[in-house]
Amino acid sequence: MEERLRSHYESLSRVIRFTRTADAKAAPVLALQVALLGGLTTRFEDLYSIIGSEPWDAERGVVIGLAAIYGLLLSVVILLAAMVYMPMNARTNRSFIFFEDVAAMEFQEFQSRARNMSSSLIEHQLLDQVHRVSKIASTKMRRVRWAIVLSLPAIALWFVLLAWSSV
Repeated sequence: MEERLRSHYESLSRVIRFTRTADAKAAPVLALQVALLGGLTTRFEDLYSIIGSEPWDAERGVVIGLAAIYGLLLSVVILLAAMVYMPMNARTNRSFIFFEDVAAMEFQEFQSRARNMSSSLIEHQLLDQVHRVSKIASTKMRRVRWAIVLSLPAIALWFVLLAWSSV
């Protein structure tokens, strides 16, 4: 039993590292997109002169369309990357492993109940945490993956809009 518990604990530690990896990948995506948006806003006046021009022409329509697509992509990328950091697991009031459940208990209650836990209950709770944290890690990785994938066309549109503002 002790070997199984150690194996489950190692699995939990590995899955927790995956959540940290997703966090580490989301940060540069957010930073890059915000920095690029900042760079583009310094050129907004030049783009606005095209967008606000009269009469309506094809160039204006293209710039408005590209800016709208860029804004939509940018919003989705930032939302996905930011959602990686949002808490995802509510307290269950049953676990002696999940920090929120432990923190919600009085120390004496936690100490008493934890000391009286059987090995099978410890194993059950470890496996429950591995499963819960795996779901969190999977969700975080999926969000950061989509944020990276959608960043590529957003960056391409950023270059197009930047070039257009320089004309």
